[in-house]
Amino acid sequence: MALKEFYLDESLEWNIVHHTEYNMYLDKDIVTPEDLIEIIKGKGMCSTTNGVDGPEFKDLRNRLEADGYIKCQRGWWNGDRVLKPFVLNGLKFKKNQQFSSGLAMKVHLQFLRTLKNTPGFSYE
Repeated sequence: MALKEFYLDESLEWNIVHHTEYNMYLDKDIVTPEDLIEIIKGKGMCSTTNGVDGPEFKDLRNRLEADGYIKCQRGWWNGDRVLKPFVLNGLKFKKNQQFSSGLAMKVHLQFLRTLKNTPGFSYE
């Protein structure tokens, strides 16, 4: 029996990155004289970078879950698991294999394609 095949355009953004910069002293409810000294010294600058699945990847993930192909774990990154085999963009996903977030999945597919073209390597 042939596996169900899914395709998602890899030129789309599978992951949207958010980068935020802030000063941990200025964002406090009460800034003390000691905090002001640290600000003057140029200290306290912080940044965070996080990502969310792009809309098309999110739709694919939701469809795979609704159709019983994956079990989503929404409480943490990269916790999804394959429940029944399928093919995504020409590459097979096996039962119990991890199904990663948008960014990780795009990199994973590129990596598998590289390995697939390596003499002697078998992914089946």
